[in-house]
Amino acid sequence: MKPNRASSVAAAALAAVMFSGVSWAQPSTRMADPLGPAVRCVQEGRFVVTDVGRLSVSVTSRQVATVDGPLTVSLADGYRLMLQMPGHSVPFVNLKFEASRPEMAEADRLAVRAQLLAMDERRPAGQAPLQPIQRMGVETLGLHQPSLDASGPLSWVTMMVPARHVIATAYILNAQPGQRAFATFAEYESLRDEALELVHRCLRTSG
Repeated sequence: MKPNRASSVAAAALAAVMFSGVSWAQPSTRMADPLGPAVRCVQEGRFVVTDVGRLSVSVTSRQVATVDGPLTVSLADGYRLMLQMPGHSVPFVNLKFEASRPEMAEADRLAVRAQLLAMDERRPAGQAPLQPIQRMGVETLGLHQPSLDASGPLSWVTMMVPARHVIATAYILNAQPGQRAFATFAEYESLRDEALELVHRCLRTSG
């Protein structure tokens, strides 16, 4: 089954945000490391972390698209991790941890929320609407493709911890049938939920 045009446009928008020009460096010259505990927590999980990059000190903000135009999100620090399933050579999760500047944290949270709401308005037919969830101090907003036939990322999930000024975004990636770790959509959902639960736990416990 071929993805429809709306689905392809949505996938292209996801990819554009995922790989837009934010500079990641390794190692970083930063002194403090507020996100380090969450990164190490993920590394201790059962997923294989194949790449870790830290946000360049020269990058202090990024732009997000909303229905009211672009908004700025502050970046005090950040990490990007690529996760694979054990025994597989293709990435399964592109994960970002970002720390906001404390004085901008609430504005950043509202900007990222507005970005997801704008994407929700453009979701293709068959895709479930955005459903914000509050659990254990973490606000989760997720958009999910309805099948494995869609091009681009299968899920975009953002988790925000207002008390710690932290935003995590997980892009759950598709792959060719012979390369991915799942054969059915139900298997994908199970692995996706396992990865997201790991991120959620690491955000809660790595303060």
